Amino acid sequence: MLLFLATYCVTVLGQTQQKFYYDSEWKGTSKSNAEFYRVFKTNESGDPIGEVKDYFITGELQSTIDGASYIDKYDDSKSVFIGFSKGFFKSGNKEFEILHDKNGQVLTHKIWFENGNLRYDATFKDGKYNGLFKTYYENGNKAREIEYSLGIPDGNWFDYYETGKLFRKFVFKNGELIDKFFTECDEFGKCQKVFYENFTSEENINNWPLFSEKDYKSKITAEKGLLMDSKTENGFSQLIRIPLDLENNFSIETIVDFKSGEPNSGHGIIWGFKDWDNYYYFVLSANGYYKVGAKTEGINLELVKWTESEFINKNYQRNLIKVLRASDKLYFSINGSLVHSDDFYTFRGNGVGFFILSGKKEVLFENLIIKQDLGAELAANNITNSDYNEWKGNGTGFFISKDGYLATNYHVVADASDIEIEFIRNGQKQNFKAKVIQSDKQNDLAILKIDDNSFNPFINIPYNFKTSLTDVGSNVFALGYPMALSVMGTEIKFTDGKISSKTGFQGDISTYQMTTPIQPGNSGGPLFDFDGNLIGINSAKIRADVADNVSYAIKSSYLKNLIDVLPTTLSLPNDKTIMNKTLTEKIKIISDYVVLIRIK
Repeated sequence: MLLFLATYCVTVLGQTQQKFYYDSEWKGTSKSNAEFYRVFKTNESGDPIGEVKDYFITGELQSTIDGASYIDKYDDSKSVFIGFSKGFFKSGNKEFEILHDKNGQVLTHKIWFENGNLRYDATFKDGKYNGLFKTYYENGNKAREIEYSLGIPDGNWFDYYETGKLFRKFVFKNGELIDKFFTECDEFGKCQKVFYENFTSEENINNWPLFSEKDYKSKITAEKGLLMDSKTENGFSQLIRIPLDLENNFSIETIVDFKSGEPNSGHGIIWGFKDWDNYYYFVLSANGYYKVGAKTEGINLELVKWTESEFINKNYQRNLIKVLRASDKLYFSINGSLVHSDDFYTFRGNGVGFFILSGKKEVLFENLIIKQDLGAELAANNITNSDYNEWKGNGTGFFISKDGYLATNYHVVADASDIEIEFIRNGQKQNFKAKVIQSDKQNDLAILKIDDNSFNPFINIPYNFKTSLTDVGSNVFALGYPMALSVMGTEIKFTDGKISSKTGFQGDISTYQMTTPIQPGNSGGPLFDFDGNLIGINSAKIRADVADNVSYAIKSSYLKNLIDVLPTTLSLPNDKTIMNKTLTEKIKIISDYVVLIRIK
């Protein structure tokens, strides 16, 4: 059956108005079956030109797109868009924002719930996640945050409950877990370290000592587990080193699957292994019995002799076996049912893994899960305070060059181990890591540079860098992010005032005194005159109990001196086109080049 795709066009002065119809999956369709339609223009060659607009079939605006290099009428996923696109729900509320580069690659992508809360926020490079990836619950709380480097997790990975509390935390480097453990917390804040081996691939990432000998064979089968094959009556183990803290509770569990061989011999888990004279084990047999034992200083200890249990799935069925240490007791369970408890005795080694006690057999171990409670102090200090990705302070900065150099105060970034900047570009928040390039402690100045290859240089910085003195009485305004991490939020703030003096505190010639209100977090932000000229860097204020309406800004000429000693020559902003715009227009334009600085 042939599908008739409705396409309408009107040609005027070499430009043709096009209208394509799409179904709910954005596949080309007829008008009668359409959920959306698209309106755009093409040139004489048929190439799209100018803005592209999409509409719901009922007429409401669905999206606006800056441009496209190719539009596919049959399958919109093949279309290539350029620039900024913005989508809407039928209600008119914002649904998504996407920024494409000139080749159509996505640079940033945000999605909103219809209630206005952010749902998804990601940055890309070469078509892969790069930088912070964030998702949110509909109530506004964060659901997940991952640090990516070209599609590979590289840094912290956080998962959260809908209440906003931490669920899981992983730390990656180049796509691999740095530690064998990740952190997992319940909704009441109790946290555990978790080791989770589920053999998702044949890659032996945890370095199991696999055997390929006449009597002992072991191999990893992707998505199934570790298969152990014993051809003798002697024991056979597969051990890795997992350090456990004997001061806190822990559990060890596995799913074991008997495949073939002698059904009346034991297989299960082994832990606390130092050597073959010091270890503990918990095994079961395919004919329905279990045994718990140990060896200490070479002495065999039978904690539980072979005992029949109704909870064991016999023959070739799978069984979950688990050891739980709780305070001074050990609990042993099979398929979720308690079969034995005993006093806990410390062990002497960190070897843990799978064990065939005896018998010729094939056994598949599907996973190994080890959980270790975190002490209350460790959980509070290392998880809540440090690892919730909480920033310790904030300041303000501003771009001084098109290629990502910024200025701020020295005291904002002094001793910072991690610096992140946030600013608005094309209506979207963008976040990048930054590093200190040059600093001047005496004059409280620092120059930063964005440390992220995904940053695209600006075409222009729309203000003028003025180094001559500004007269007393001149009207000035400040832009910044005061107390952004506490009470005042992350929306940029405007304050204005006048230059009170050409010298600052105790006659300091490097600063202006002014009446512009400054709060903590404004530090490092720009001070402009009403013509849009940069004249200073906001730095300090006098306490209200000492003097009212007194604040200070470092003169821009001192920043120019610091820029001049950079190893790279910067072309400073000299754009005066905003001079004749209204103050409101100036603020709107310049605000996109003023950044929130977060530090750890």
